[in-house]
Amino acid sequence: MKSKELLFELIHSLTKSEKRYFTIFTSIHKESNNYVKLFNAIHTQKEYDEIALLKHFKNEDFVRQFSVAKNYLMNLILKSLSNHHQKAKKSIELNEYLTEIEVLFWKGLYKLCHKKITQAKKIAEKYDLTHYLLLINYWERRNEDYVSKTMLNEDVVKETHLYLDRYNQQMQMNFLIKKMEKITKSSIKSTEQTVKPVQEIFNHELMKLDEKDIRNFYTKVDYLFLKGIGNAILRDEKKEFYYKKRLLEFLEQNPHQIKENPIRYASSLNNILLYYYFQGYPKEYPLYLEKLDHVELKFDHVKASFFDTKFNLKLGYYLHLRDRKKIIETLNEMEVWYHAVSDKKSMQAKMICEFNMALAYFFLKDNKQCLKWSNSCFKMFDMKAKKFRHDLAISSLILQTFIYIDLKHFELALRNIEWIFSIAELNKYGVAEMAIFKILKEMAKEEKITGFIDELAKIINKQGKAVINLDKDAIVYWLEAKGY
Repeated sequence: MKSKELLFELIHSLTKSEKRYFTIFTSIHKESNNYVKLFNAIHTQKEYDEIALLKHFKNEDFVRQFSVAKNYLMNLILKSLSNHHQKAKKSIELNEYLTEIEVLFWKGLYKLCHKKITQAKKIAEKYDLTHYLLLINYWERRNEDYVSKTMLNEDVVKETHLYLDRYNQQMQMNFLIKKMEKITKSSIKSTEQTVKPVQEIFNHELMKLDEKDIRNFYTKVDYLFLKGIGNAILRDEKKEFYYKKRLLEFLEQNPHQIKENPIRYASSLNNILLYYYFQGYPKEYPLYLEKLDHVELKFDHVKASFFDTKFNLKLGYYLHLRDRKKIIETLNEMEVWYHAVSDKKSMQAKMICEFNMALAYFFLKDNKQCLKWSNSCFKMFDMKAKKFRHDLAISSLILQTFIYIDLKHFELALRNIEWIFSIAELNKYGVAEMAIFKILKEMAKEEKITGFIDELAKIINKQGKAVINLDKDAIVYWLEAKGY
């Protein structure tokens, strides 16, 4: 996006309450009137049109330095947003505190500065925000000479060492999280390529600690997350369930932290629900799914991630129930949501959403929509590297292949199967998976399914969902449509 369009994007991202606050905020400052006019003009535009704006405001002084005016308006909006959301997140509130603390210190108002330090410290400790505690502690050490009778208070020095140790532990754990993300971006299944790096993560000194030895909230959340997802890849179902459930319990024991960062809670629910998914959707599943409906969401970034989780899990559950009405309702809501926030999604989030929609349309036998979403998902896959979420890429190609076989477009089916083999061979897929691909190839080559469908059904019935890279459901739905 061009820099001149960023102001347009910012203005159109504002909620009703944010726009109302901006109006109140600017009404206090009369010199802002011209910029409010510019704000309103941009707000009415469907697409950014700078030529139209310059023509509209040709008699206004600020047009002579239009880039300066736009920059001033952007800063005005950002300041308004900062004030409006000051209490929405503790990190935003603490940033305000730190500004006040520094200003008070330089003005020589040490007692008031000390009061603000104490207030900020209380919030940072409650929410275990170690990086803020380090900054607050820095100003406490600078300010203490002017409010304390003792030089270099030993308690403050001890606290500094404690915060540094916890922060260092948090950063090391975050590094391990990034390593796990790299593994799961390739595939979330247990393979030769995923098991070894997970074992390396588990051999790190932090992962050998007991949970009680980890004091920082965020470090413990990451520790429990890594234990859960790691044991899933290592196929230790007992430990996987324990750590995934323990993470959810730990977060629910700290509701103020869920309110501060709902994404972590959505992620933990996603993990426990994925565990139940692989166990065949037991009775507990809808109870956990319902928890997603009762979390307060304030920011678009949070909503984008949270609703992705909610829609993907609900769609999967209704597919399991074969509830066509609920599938269609969820798809309609999901597509509207997806188009509204697609620019706020990561590549992986887009691929997951698009594949799940393609799978649902495949179940509904809507070939046009299935091809649309599966093609879109596959286009995000890098066919040169053939690594990033290769499981979703292959599953998307299989959906298309079944449609092409049914429609007797065998040349297109064979093209897809060639791509499937090239991805699978590079990523060393298992014997059962390669056998499935060979059956699909024979179907397309022989231009018939008779004689192959029974063999395909036998292989699929032997496979558990957890040990197969491609999405088993895609094949199950096709076999069901053929009477299996």
